[in-house]
Amino acid sequence: MKRRRGSDPSSVRGSEERQLSVPGRNNKRARENDIEKEDAFYTRPSVRIVMPDNLKSLLVDDWENITKNQQVVALPAKCSVNQIFEDYEAEEKPKRTTGADTDVLEEVISGIKEYFDKALDKILLYRFEREQYRTLRKEWEKGSGNLADKSPLDIYGAEHLTRLFATMPELIAQTNMDMQSTNRLREELSKFTLWLSKNSNKYFATRYMTMSNEYVDKARGVPNPNPGTATSHLV
Repeated sequence: MKRRRGSDPSSVRGSEERQLSVPGRNNKRARENDIEKEDAFYTRPSVRIVMPDNLKSLLVDDWENITKNQQVVALPAKCSVNQIFEDYEAEEKPKRTTGADTDVLEEVISGIKEYFDKALDKILLYRFEREQYRTLRKEWEKGSGNLADKSPLDIYGAEHLTRLFATMPELIAQTNMDMQSTNRLREELSKFTLWLSKNSNKYFATRYMTMSNEYVDKARGVPNPNPGTATSHLV
């Protein structure tokens, strides 16, 4: 709403509140808006990404190790997300017969990396892993030691990347892509999951770390009685 010169902000706000308080008319409009939003959600193209059985099993094992056994993936990963995509692109690129197909491959990989970087802390981590993430983040932000100039894409690996693919249909449903773009993306993502499945022995971690009591307390939010003591080694 544009404000007139010299008008009192409180009077403008009061006018808006009076409009919203009109019974019947505005309630009906609100219900219609809710229905339109719901219809728009259900008419969005759905993306069913192929998730091979062995990747599903690895996700279940991953969940049990972290939430039940209170362990974390040893980091940095033996093969980082960046390394995994470098290998995939090197193998997949020669199969692309046109420049447009190659461009799609590069664009999809770039998009997945961006999703991963933004989603890691907010979506992909279990609560028990967040203390590990905070500790690692301090190290790479300090710019010293083995993690200098690193990013999550250089530190995390196949376990967390597969979690992203498990949530990808939900994330894509929030975009405004048309059906053709959605189908092409689904094809590209499914092609990658099949490739990752075939190479799972190479990229997935073989060990999880059992953390110290101090780490467990921090992960649970228990105050540390000796704040100056060292934490468990995470790398």
